[in-house]
Amino acid sequence: MSSIQELHSMENLRTVEQLQLLDLVDSLRAEGLSEFTALPQLIVCGDQSSGKSSLLEAISGVPFPRKDNLCTRFATEVILRRAPDSEIRVSLVPGKSRSSADQERLWLFRHEVSSYKDFVTLFEQAKDAMGLLSVGGNAFSEDILRVEISGPKQPQLTIVDLPGLIHSHNKHQTEHDVKLVTSLVAKYMKNPRSIILAVVSAKNDFPNQIVLTRAREVDPDGFRTLGVITKPDQLGTGTEGEKIFLSLARNEQVEFDLGWHVVRNLDSGVSDGTQDRDAIEKQFFAESNFRSLSATTLGIENLRQRLSMVLFDQIKAELPRLIKDIESGISSCRQELEKLGPARITFDDQKNFLIDLSDDFQKLCEAAVKGDYEHEFFADRSLADRRLSATIANMGTDFEEDIRTEGAQWKIVEGVPPDKRSRTRAQAIKDVRKLLRMSRGRELPGFPNSLVVGELFRDYSKPWEDLARHYINDVWETTKSFVEQALLYLTDATVSDALLRHLLDPIMDQKLKLAYAKLDELMLVHKQHPETRNHYFTDTYQSLQKKQSDVKTTSVLKRAFSKRKEMTEDDIPFLVSILRENPEADMDLIAAESTYNAMDAFYKVSMKLFIDNVPNLVVRTTIASQLASMFSPKSVFAMDTNIVAKIASESEEKKVRRQEISEKLKALEAGNALCKQYALRVTFRASQDPQIRGQRRLSSGQSSNASSNEEVLIGDTPEDEDSVASVDE
Repeated sequence: MSSIQELHSMENLRTVEQLQLLDLVDSLRAEGLSEFTALPQLIVCGDQSSGKSSLLEAISGVPFPRKDNLCTRFATEVILRRAPDSEIRVSLVPGKSRSSADQERLWLFRHEVSSYKDFVTLFEQAKDAMGLLSVGGNAFSEDILRVEISGPKQPQLTIVDLPGLIHSHNKHQTEHDVKLVTSLVAKYMKNPRSIILAVVSAKNDFPNQIVLTRAREVDPDGFRTLGVITKPDQLGTGTEGEKIFLSLARNEQVEFDLGWHVVRNLDSGVSDGTQDRDAIEKQFFAESNFRSLSATTLGIENLRQRLSMVLFDQIKAELPRLIKDIESGISSCRQELEKLGPARITFDDQKNFLIDLSDDFQKLCEAAVKGDYEHEFFADRSLADRRLSATIANMGTDFEEDIRTEGAQWKIVEGVPPDKRSRTRAQAIKDVRKLLRMSRGRELPGFPNSLVVGELFRDYSKPWEDLARHYINDVWETTKSFVEQALLYLTDATVSDALLRHLLDPIMDQKLKLAYAKLDELMLVHKQHPETRNHYFTDTYQSLQKKQSDVKTTSVLKRAFSKRKEMTEDDIPFLVSILRENPEADMDLIAAESTYNAMDAFYKVSMKLFIDNVPNLVVRTTIASQLASMFSPKSVFAMDTNIVAKIASESEEKKVRRQEISEKLKALEAGNALCKQYALRVTFRASQDPQIRGQRRLSSGQSSNASSNEEVLIGDTPEDEDSVASVDE
């Protein structure tokens, strides 16, 4: 455990950097960044009457009003800074829900006072400005009272004092008040960059004080909570209650990473303003059983030192992440402002906005159709449908597979057919034979009827149209989704919806109708008399016929070998005679087989053509092509005045939103500039400070002294023995 002397040594070493860091965060808070990102801060939380106001007064030396319950109904930022001259400045930070007029009025509340008496009066004026003193006025305000106190004895510290947690409502505090206070305190406590000062009164059993429960809920491991015990003088010496709170102070009952601290404040009902608070506290700790605790955990003076170091370490640790959050916020604001576009009051403003938007839309569409995915819009791989060309190509592959596997009305299988859509070749030939008999014309026996080939093909290829329609609809929906995503990327939802409703949706609907009409044209060709000049048909037909002939020949030869197990060259005449045997031919069967083979060959030729034509002549020509021309500068110039207004005019809500984002961006950019200035100051100071350069050399060239339990702090020199602090392992 570090000694008090070491704590003072640490403070002296850190004073310059500490002051700059604390001033940096205060500047960020003054710029309004606390509204947009979590800032490192100390927050004082506790149940009502836990001694928070007395604690705040003891830390700052300023007599905050403690008797009026209303003073606990808003957050108070107390900024303590060391300076040669004493000064108190009081101002108000209006809540976000305030009207513009109220915000302007409250921002004007800025006063400086030179005496504590004037401060108490000004405190009451601040409450009046917030509407907390008027009859029938609010009992709670989300406005923030900012009190900046500087003086030669002040620590470098910023604390946010929060209203006391209320256990239950009564005639003075409604159920609504309880919820509001709980919500306000929870908001601050949830901030992962807040150091929580959990104030616990020794007058009440600590398990009954809800501040500890609330702290555990948001900080279950106790990494950022420091417990503060007040009113230890209310415990009887040697009592069981005193033993319990001593155990609590030793971090044995409720363990916090930052530990516990004990202070003894003056009783507001007894104090007459002439008592020496610090002297009374020191005497109490010197005489009570609390003297058994480490001296660094007792008294207001040591608490100031601990809080300064805790806040300094928290800010230093969180600063890189804070800067990252600020830069992320800047990027988000710029993107949203870019989507909103410039203010659009006149018709020319609206038209120019649409021209610029259409130009960006065209570029995205052209890139998507060409398969050029270098734009940031295509970077998110989880949104693969944005890569339109690839998506459509993959859909075309799936369509081809569907036609090949599901395009035939039935499938030829070996053995027993597993379902109604399957049949053997013999069953198929039998059905064709029946159809031939029903459709007999003037063709010679054994020759196929070309009309029957067409009828058989139309029946066999019946699934094509539905498969093609599903494919076309899927491509259309994907393209429509791409258009919507592109618009939402480029502009806000209101403009996007208006563009879709008044311009693009009708065009996309027309594209779908045109695609279906084009498909009908293709299907019409296949519904007519079969005709082709593709040599693949002849090759396939002959191959099927030869295959059937080979099947018959194989069957005859098997029969011959069943009669004679062993054959020689002398048996060749016997085989020839068997092959020449020609029992009375079944001319209908021959015609059926020939017809089926002709249909099968024509189906294969037509399928290849269909698989090419639908993606190229239907999908790409009518849906994917000319996508960029749907919304272009040329189309904007041709727009009716009323349509331009309906799409590009701004609602009052959007104007307010642009103003909010602009103000947020301004605050974030100001904060980012402050962070960069601080980084430059630190870098410059490090480069100019010979002690820091010497320390870096010591750090990089650890000698045999590294084996000892001693550590040289920044700014120390080997000659300065007092500046070397012992570190307990």
